[in-house]
Amino acid sequence: MNIDELPDDCLLLIFNLFNNFETLLNCSEVCKRWENLVLKRLHSVKYLTNSSERDAYPANYTMFFKEDDPLEKYRISILLPRLRILDIAGRFKLKPWAVFPAKGLQFNSWDEYLEDFTFYIPGIEMIAASHCYNFFANDVQGPKLTQLFISHCDVSQFASIAKYFPNLKRLHIEDLNTCYPDEDKCYTGPVLEKLEILEVSICVEWGDVNRYYGLSLADHCPALKSAYHVIPVDEPYVNSEIENHDLEDLVLLLGCDWSTLRRILSKYPNLKHLAIRGGTLITDENIPELLKILPCIILIDVRDSGSVTEKSTEYIHWYCEHHNRSISLYYKDDETEIKKKWPNLSTQRVHIGRGFDFMKYCFPLKHHENLPYLLDPDE
Repeated sequence: MNIDELPDDCLLLIFNLFNNFETLLNCSEVCKRWENLVLKRLHSVKYLTNSSERDAYPANYTMFFKEDDPLEKYRISILLPRLRILDIAGRFKLKPWAVFPAKGLQFNSWDEYLEDFTFYIPGIEMIAASHCYNFFANDVQGPKLTQLFISHCDVSQFASIAKYFPNLKRLHIEDLNTCYPDEDKCYTGPVLEKLEILEVSICVEWGDVNRYYGLSLADHCPALKSAYHVIPVDEPYVNSEIENHDLEDLVLLLGCDWSTLRRILSKYPNLKHLAIRGGTLITDENIPELLKILPCIILIDVRDSGSVTEKSTEYIHWYCEHHNRSISLYYKDDETEIKKKWPNLSTQRVHIGRGFDFMKYCFPLKHHENLPYLLDPDE
């Protein structure tokens, strides 16, 4: 059979297997029929990237291009009318991308020329960047943002610019190779009234960390529902006088003892999902007290702890029978069991998550480096 004899549906199925932008554009030049089918294929695209990590993007909705592809000559708003996120890997000149019809911009390579660059990008609501650049940390662009992911920023640095982002719903700040850990201080910025997801990762390349202040930032987020903290100290700063009754999901990667962990957990009495990672000294003897502190808990993930055993499983089974509760405990380093009970949890690293879903894309991840850059709420 000649390929021209294939019905439109079959040809479209073939084009749907292509995820290279330039290849599809070449196909569109064959004939008018192919051009119409290619346009139909492109109209399903939501994410455009030149990243080489193809498995980290939603397969059916992502189109890939090469750095030397002349995208600026194409009418992107017509070819990709449903484009949600533009993701650029490597060095690039940002200004041509400002006219793209995207809601999200993702670039994690540092470019010094951006430091003093100022312009407005209409429509942008989500940004993932290596640093906090002036072009979005301002009175015009900042209030438009609902998501912000910054790869090199500690709590004090964010506090100095937080006034520009009153409408954030998700914030991720990290400083994974800081050489000046003692410069970080308690959060002194404004209250983030709308923030629902907070992720703070502070690690040290060399030197000592005396305090971790991510919890002080969380104290200024009254609507916070989900949090992920990487705590590189034995005694983080904890204000026990402030509680958050809305927080439901909490991941703690830390190495402190039970007394410190108890102080942290006591701040969140309505917690439902808890993951403790990093070798924290929690044992079977602590589980009964944990259940008293967290009367709403339904999922406990302590797979990194070598001191929680089958004994705790038996105790929780007894506890649930006597209190009419359902609580799942996972202590073995095995993803099989937890995925059986919670099939929607994803352990795969993704750069873009489809849906504003912390539990699906953030909670199951053991390594904070794998947290998604952006969560697209337009699923």
